[in-house]
Amino acid sequence: MARDSNPNEWHGHHIVTEDELASLEFSADAKIKRHRTIRHGIILTLAVLLLAAALVLAYLVNTRAIVIDALEPKPVAEAPVAPKSVCPSEQFDYVDPSKMTVNVMNGTQIPGLAGASAKKLEKRGFKIGDVGNVRLSKVNVVGAVTSGPDGYAQAMTIQRHVSGLTYVFDPKRPGKTVDLVIGTKYKNLVKEAKVNTKPGKLGCSSKKKTTAPAKPEPSKSS
Repeated sequence: MARDSNPNEWHGHHIVTEDELASLEFSADAKIKRHRTIRHGIILTLAVLLLAAALVLAYLVNTRAIVIDALEPKPVAEAPVAPKSVCPSEQFDYVDPSKMTVNVMNGTQIPGLAGASAKKLEKRGFKIGDVGNVRLSKVNVVGAVTSGPDGYAQAMTIQRHVSGLTYVFDPKRPGKTVDLVIGTKYKNLVKEAKVNTKPGKLGCSSKKKTTAPAKPEPSKSS
């Protein structure tokens, strides 16, 4: 039987040499590494994009450009709206919004109402404290503003910006911070140019008005 003239062939079949085998292994390894590099690059790019999106979303939520109702604090108390309040008869000076703090609470089932309202007040210079939800015993109202004995002027100031608010006195409340609770009849803030900044009285729902003592006795409030 005649031998094949080509030493790399045997009976018409190519014989893979050690050099060719090494070359094939090197090519396979290079392909695997290349695919791995591409895969890692895609994963890294996606991670960077997700991080950037998270940072942008966090900034928008923090600045209230986007209001996510699910992130607002859950109801922790029932907001009082009953006319069982102490309403002073004297006049109070209008307070510079930048010198007072308002907690804004949503007493309705309308998502994001507290956050949106807080943002509008903030644009007018008010300092915003807590923003969240509460339960109103009666939601078919414009809303309520609650203060302690040191926050009469601040409550009156808020009434100048939100027409129709019921005033509720909380004798146990310290400081000058007030709570603004929004009801279903709330539509919008009074136009800034039409806000009355002259001294005035609190708008109370109760017909009987009494001057609150310097240290009022605790009274029932719903």
